[in-house]
Amino acid sequence: MTVAVIGAGMAGAAAANTLTMAGLPVEVFDKGRSPGGRMSSKRSGDRYLDLGAQYFTARSAPFQQQLEHWLAEGVVNCWQAKCYKFEFGQLASSEDLTPRFIGKPSMQAPVRSLLGNTPLRLNCRISRLRYQQISPATTAGGWYLFDQHNSQFGPYQAVILTLPPVQLQTLLATLFQPGESGYADIHQLLLQLQPQILLPCWAVNLQLTEPIQTRADAVFVKEGNVSWLARQNSKPGRPTAAENWLVHFSPQCSVLHLHARPSELAALAKAELEMIFEQSVSVTDVLTHRWLYAQINPALTQRKPDYHQRLKLSVAGDWLMGGRVENAYLSGVAAANEVIADV
Repeated sequence: MTVAVIGAGMAGAAAANTLTMAGLPVEVFDKGRSPGGRMSSKRSGDRYLDLGAQYFTARSAPFQQQLEHWLAEGVVNCWQAKCYKFEFGQLASSEDLTPRFIGKPSMQAPVRSLLGNTPLRLNCRISRLRYQQISPATTAGGWYLFDQHNSQFGPYQAVILTLPPVQLQTLLATLFQPGESGYADIHQLLLQLQPQILLPCWAVNLQLTEPIQTRADAVFVKEGNVSWLARQNSKPGRPTAAENWLVHFSPQCSVLHLHARPSELAALAKAELEMIFEQSVSVTDVLTHRWLYAQINPALTQRKPDYHQRLKLSVAGDWLMGGRVENAYLSGVAAANEVIADV
């Protein structure tokens, strides 16, 4: 059984690794230039700045075991951040002492480790799927994938999709026509999806002329336009000559400014830093990135769609378990185990 995994973020990498360990051939597809998804870092000189996931924690036994492998391999570091919170207009030290970890030298490193030598097609946006019924008379049945250039890949006997629900809807909506075998299964899956479970997030990195006078390395912002602040150069392996602060805007603010220009976002991020830390800052450089599907919508709950045994189709992603890097990993492992159990 050959399996196609669409998406090379943490969920896709965990699924691919689990399948490979079980002896199943796997191919991974991703639209990006490198694996990692939202575990993304931008090179700045000879170092990296984290624009997506800022860290991860390990609470479950399976993920703690995986973390031990990464630590032994040297692809993660512990970030002993001094965490603060901003609430009711006040900045105060946080009592949260949870160990936090980052990829080394970049956030993509543990994802690359999981993928290992798995065949990986990058810059390959899978835009269409086709399923051909497998039968004794059909020697080439299963899943066929088509990219943005209409290049065909397959057949695969199973497929794992690790895409945001909006992209899942687009990919699956025209897979079968009413009356065709498989239509009812996919229609039921589409009905289970909550398209708005993932909301956008603008990430803005500000390089400052002078360091901010604060003990905080990270701030959980509980109100206003921002959800998170982090001093990038407080992270091990991320030292830079200049002070760099990463600003993650809240879902509401990100939606409001979804099509804003980088200069407008930089001005807003600067104003937020000055308001929270109550001091003026001078910005020398700006990096911006818009994540369209990033922050979990607290008003919605997403149940994992059922595994479709006949089609051998499974879905994975952090959004199925409330967000977080750990849940992306666990979701990918669970999706792979559904396929393995069906061999």
